[in-house]
Amino acid sequence: MSATLLIPWFRFQPVTVEVAQHELVLNPFQVTMLFGVIVALVMAFLFARENQRPWKSTVDLALHALAFAFPISLLFNGLFYQPEAVRRLCENPVAILDIPLGWSSYGGVLGGFVGAAVWKWRRGGSILEIGDSLAFGGPFGWFVGRLGCFAVHDHPGRASDFALAVADYQVGPPPWGPRHDLGLYDAIVLLCLSCVFLFAARRRRPPGFYFGLLGLLYAPARFLLDFLRAPYVEGGDLRYAGLTPSQYVSIGFFIAGAVLMRQLRTTAREP
Repeated sequence: MSATLLIPWFRFQPVTVEVAQHELVLNPFQVTMLFGVIVALVMAFLFARENQRPWKSTVDLALHALAFAFPISLLFNGLFYQPEAVRRLCENPVAILDIPLGWSSYGGVLGGFVGAAVWKWRRGGSILEIGDSLAFGGPFGWFVGRLGCFAVHDHPGRASDFALAVADYQVGPPPWGPRHDLGLYDAIVLLCLSCVFLFAARRRRPPGFYFGLLGLLYAPARFLLDFLRAPYVEGGDLRYAGLTPSQYVSIGFFIAGAVLMRQLRTTAREP
């Protein structure tokens, strides 16, 4: 395939701006991730209002989820994707600013569930009823965050001449060649999922429906896409028994979604 059919190589670089006589470095991925969180919350609150879900409880649950999502995202990524960096950090904690740790989207999701469990323990509300608004908004914000991954190309895939591959993918030593970009592919999946959610929202759904649908649709796609990731020696993710950490989470996520949807379907049939 001709290289002209591939996506040209590009990478957004950090931008330094001066704020109150102080220099502030804006990382493209971090800015996009923050914007993604805002988009997810806006969509969640609009869904809550449209479906007469308690507004204050939705905000309260969202705050609990975010409080745990960010630290557990870092922890999950460090433990399973960057164990060497975590080991160095444990040996020399003062070097925390010199040892960059990445973010895990699945780690953030798991952290959100931990925050939801804490919220239920403190407030006693229904996670399925109140949290379904956050589940609805999730793909929209996740999509924006994945665009940030694509902008900095931090999820290299295997070498490929596929039309959506990125030419001259600058990972590892040169010479560089075209590769899949898993940030782009995941963004496409999440965009499609967002459209499915908008279509499903035309009708009233039982509490928990979007939790289940997210697990049923996203987890299998993510599981399959991770087979396209570059090997670890080429800048890809670590494997455990041949699978990435995200693939193991995807299996559990899919099972949880299937069980929840089965329960909702059974409940709907009861007289």
